[in-house]
Amino acid sequence: MATIDNLDLNIYQMYAMRTKMIEQINQQLRLDQAASIPPQTQVFDIYPKLTELDLLLGIIPLGTPWAYFYPPKKFMDLRRSPFAFYRIAPTLGTLDDQESLEEEIRETEVDSPEDSRKKEKILACLKEIKKLNSWLGFIIGRVGQFLQG
Repeated sequence: MATIDNLDLNIYQMYAMRTKMIEQINQQLRLDQAASIPPQTQVFDIYPKLTELDLLLGIIPLGTPWAYFYPPKKFMDLRRSPFAFYRIAPTLGTLDDQESLEEEIRETEVDSPEDSRKKEKILACLKEIKKLNSWLGFIIGRVGQFLQG
C-alpha cells in the first residue's frame, strides 16, 4: 500500500518549490489585502492573458478562447457594455415593432426586379438581426448563470 511516507524525495521538493512560487505570487499580487477591496469595485481588462498560476503549473489551454483577438478601434470609447442591451439594434423599436415592420415590408408591392431584390435584402437583414438578438439573449443568459456561480 502506497502511503505518503513511501513517496520519493523529489515529490516533497517539488511541493515546496510550488508552494514557494504561489507564496511569491500572493505577495506580488497582494492577495492578503484583497479583503480590503470593496465588492463594488470593477476592473475591466479586455486583453486576455494567461494567469501566473497557469504559467507556473504548466496548464496549457486546449482550445483557443474566442476572446484572443483585439477589440474594434472605438471599443475603448464605449461607456456601456455591449451586453447591456438585449437587442442588437434597439433603434428599430421593440421586438413587436420589428415583427410588424418585417410584415409591412413583406406586404409592400414592388414594381421592378431591382426593388424586389432590395426588398429581399432588407428582409434578409432583418432575419439576421433576429438571429443576432437570439444569440445575444443566449450570451446574456450565460453571463447571468456565470455571475450566479
